[in-house]
Amino acid sequence: MKTHGKDPNQGEGDKMSARHYGRSVREFIAEGKVDDAARNAKAYVERSPDLAERAERRARKGPRGTRVSVDELIARSRSAVDRVMAMLERATSKLRSRPHRSK
Repeated sequence: MKTHGKDPNQGEGDKMSARHYGRSVREFIAEGKVDDAARNAKAYVERSPDLAERAERRARKGPRGTRVSVDELIARSRSAVDRVMAMLERATSKLRSRPHRSK
């Protein structure tokens, strides 16, 4: 079934990403990496059960939203600029406080 819109992945999900994921899973299995990954996961859970449980809870929640409001973007950029300005002010004050050396 062809779609005539701009996005060929319209419909029930992103078909291209699903194909890529499926291909990656088949390659992972074919390369025999499943047993090693399972052993590593088991060792991690036994070594750090609290961290593993926290990671599992975070993974079950799914991905965080990527949409950010304009107000949030402005606030973030201000805070980044403020941090950079503070670093520049500290650097210039250090340079100014150095004794002047003439050759």
